[in-house]
Amino acid sequence: MKNLPLDGHYIYKKTPWINWKELLYGFEHGFIDEKGVSEYACETLTEKSSQEAIELASLLPQEHYLASDLLQSLADKDLSPATDTTKPWIFLLLSFLLEHQEDYEDPLEIVEELYADFDYPEEITSLVRYMPAPEGVEGSEERLFENWKIALSAYKDFFEQQNRSI
Repeated sequence: MKNLPLDGHYIYKKTPWINWKELLYGFEHGFIDEKGVSEYACETLTEKSSQEAIELASLLPQEHYLASDLLQSLADKDLSPATDTTKPWIFLLLSFLLEHQEDYEDPLEIVEELYADFDYPEEITSLVRYMPAPEGVEGSEERLFENWKIALSAYKDFFEQQNRSI
């Protein structure tokens, strides 16, 4: 997959509810780097933040190598209910790509790569050029971009049903 530069500020803006386990998944899969993890931790700090979260948020650039262990420790202690850790990342990557589509020569090609990278999730099949359009529906790039917006809206609805408002 092409590198989509998600940073901690963007992730917090779009998904302030993402938990440490989900953030670890994104880190382990290269969707966010050590600096981004530290930025996200910084955005989430409160008076009740754990020592690890404070340390993660306070990392200096030369200390970013510590981010992995701190994030792993936070994820291990995370008592959030089990979730599908891929959904927030599909949403984040598709949102970023749609918002910055002019920066990419062929954003639909990147969608196809995401589709494969996430093991062909049903909910984004309608965004993939090589998949047949439903019977009676004319296929076009405009339709794919419209489907893209619909899919993002469906993700938002899904997260709201889980009390994870965006």
